[in-house]
Amino acid sequence: MARMRVTLKSELAHGEFYWVTTVNADSEDEALVAAENLFMSEMERLDEWEFSDFNVETD
Repeated sequence: MARMRVTLKSELAHGEFYWVTTVNADSEDEALVAAENLFMSEMERLDEWEFSDFNVETD
């Protein structure tokens, strides 16, 4: 089993959302599923988290 860093990206109506996590997996497919499952578990606790970093640029 290897430790893999996974970045998931979702195109939303008003922007893009990235989820970056590290998982243990035997394949890229397994890593993707593990990352998605971790994201879903975090969404169940949505009221417990907040953004901790930001970057603002002039467009």
